[in-house]
Order: sequence, then structure tokens, then C-alpha cells
Amino acid sequence: MQVLIADDDPVSRRLLQSYLQKWGYEVSAAQNGAEAWRLFQGATFAIVITDWMMPDVDGLELIRRIRGIHRPGYVHATLLTARSQKEDLVEGMEAGADDFLTKPFDRDELRVRLRAAERLVNLEQSLAEQNRILRETQAALVQTEKLASLGQLAAGIAHEINNPIAYVTNNLVVIRRDTQAALAALDAHRRGDSAEAARLEQEADIGYFRENFARTCDKTLEGLHRVRDIVRNLRDFARLDEAEFKEADLNDAIRSTIEIVQHQIKAKSIRLESESNPLPPVLCHPGKINQVFLNLLMNAIQACTRGGVVATRTRAEPGEGIVIEVQDNGCGISPAHRSRLFEPFFTTKPVGQGTGLGLSVSFGIVRDHGGAIEVDSEVGSGSTFRVRLPLKPPTK
Repeated sequence: MQVLIADDDPVSRRLLQSYLQKWGYEVSAAQNGAEAWRLFQGATFAIVITDWMMPDVDGLELIRRIRGIHRPGYVHATLLTARSQKEDLVEGMEAGADDFLTKPFDRDELRVRLRAAERLVNLEQSLAEQNRILRETQAALVQTEKLASLGQLAAGIAHEINNPIAYVTNNLVVIRRDTQAALAALDAHRRGDSAEAARLEQEADIGYFRENFARTCDKTLEGLHRVRDIVRNLRDFARLDEAEFKEADLNDAIRSTIEIVQHQIKAKSIRLESESNPLPPVLCHPGKINQVFLNLLMNAIQACTRGGVVATRTRAEPGEGIVIEVQDNGCGISPAHRSRLFEPFFTTKPVGQGTGLGLSVSFGIVRDHGGAIEVDSEVGSGSTFRVRLPLKPPTK
């Protein structure tokens, strides 16, 4: 563990350096605060021991500079001073000092205080590593839930695409057949075989072909446009081509998510009511926010019986941010379950019908954006999930 010593008293500095090196620490020694600050900027130190009274840059200023620099890992700072009044201790702690060592220092006291500092630094490093693992686990859970959600939607999306594709295919078969028959009649006319041309025209029903050709082409294009719109909505929902954070219109996000769940809405004959008020742009991760909307909409649809009602509402709150509500008139949530809604893997759905991650992941995404999710629910009457988001996420 690397230790930085700052002391303008050469005897005290050498004594400190000698003790610390004997105890196995890697030591860098500075003659004053300015030199210590240069050394600190050029290397990584876990512990700093600094004299309070030094010319130019004193111990308090050195500690303030250390606390003002953003680096991974915590730096434990000990003030070496002859001051012992309560006011002095308060001033030192407010500057960012973790501990004090009175001059002239005692060798054994120095050793035990260093060991305590080392334990704190090691604890901080352990916590930082655990936080890193938790962040990676959370990211994996978010991805797992997103894949599970898309898996649930896959059949519906395939159905939504297959319908217009089948329609386009049938139309192309008819157009190909009638076009070939018309061309055969035209070839007969060119050969001067009027009787054959008349027979082929009658068989091809040229009048019907002429009357319906444009409409058939228009319907075919309409089907292709429907496929294009489905793919575009899926791309907009996934936001795979966008940066980590960007400004987004969350009314558009709600609309694209509704399009994604259209098959589930149709399958249960759900009546969808949507109220969208103008919203200011929100700096967010659009793909993750879309996932929140998807989870809430899917839960609302699943909570409803056939012919139920799901409503979405958006509004801006001046000075606060925006609010998005997803309401259903379904079964509602019992008070016993309400307190556990956002726990990972908790679900009231039958085995195999839910991962228990949707609301937990949604809660984490909204929290990371500086927002909150509120729930109002009454058994037998339905539920309202309310997402509050600031216009910008908090600065970390």
C-alpha cells in the first residue's frame, strides 16, 4: 500500500519514512504541501499523512485538493499536528481529514492508526468491487428481462408481419397470373391471330384485370408499408443504433411501445385509451425507458380480462419533470403483494408465465434516471402505475 508523507520538518519526515518502510509500506516523502500535491497527481496513494503547518500549501489545503479530485478509490488522510483544541479538530475534519496524529507522535500509536487506515481503505476497495459486480449483475438482469419480454412479443410480432406478407404474396400471385394472360393475348394480336387473341382476352378477363390492377397494386404496397412500419416500430422500441443517453420525446416512446404490443391488445380485445399531452425532451437512455413502458403495458394487459380497458396518459409537471401513467381495470393488487412488487423474482403469475424481473428491472431503470415509480391499486378495480422522470438524470 502506497503512502504519501508531507512534512517540512526533515527529522519528523525521515522518522516517519523509516517507520513506514520498516512496516512494509511503499513511501513517498515531500518536503512541503506543494511538492506533495505534485507527487499525488502523478501517482496513486491510498494513505496520506501530512503536517498541518507548512509554507505555501498547508496540510488543510493539501487535503482539500485531494478531496476535490475525482479518482477511483478512497484516500485516507491523517493530519499530523500539535494542535488539539476542539475547534482545530473540527476545522481539520471539515477540510476532509479522516484522523489526527499529535506531534510529537508515538511510534506505537502511529502503527495502530495506520493499520486502522489500511482496514478502511481495504473495506472501501471491497465495497467498490461489490458495487461493480452488482452493476454488472443488474445489467445482465436488464438484458435478461428485455430478452424475456421480446420473447413474449415474438409470436405476436410474427403474426403482425405474416398477415400482410401473406396478403402481398397472394396479390403478387394474382398479378403474375393476370399479367401473363394479358401478355399472351397481346402476343396473339401482334401475330395477327384475331380469333386466338379474342379467346385469350375472354379467358384472361381483361376487363376485370384492367379495372382491378391499380387497386391490387395499391393494396400490395399497403401491405408492404405495414411490414415496414412494424420493423420501424421494433427498431424504435429497441433503439439499438442510439448512444447511451440522448434527448427523447417520450410520447413517441409510448406510441412505439403500444405498436409493439398491438397483437396482445387485439388478442384480448382490450380497449386502449391514450391521452398524450405535449412533453419537453427528456435526457435518458431511450431503449431502457422503452423497456419500462413495455413492462408496464404488458402487466396491464395481462391483468385485464377479455374486453378490459388499458389507458396511458402523459403530462409535464413544470419545474419537476414528466409523468407517465399506465392504468388498467383488471384484477388489482392485494396489499400483501404491493410491498413486494419491486422485489427481484417476485411474481403473482403462474409458474412459467413470468420471470418476476419486469417491475424490479423497471424500478432500477427509473431510479437510475433519478425518477420514481408509484402504484395505486385496489383489488377488483385495477391498478395505476405512475412513472415520474426528471428532464435530466442526476449527475453522478
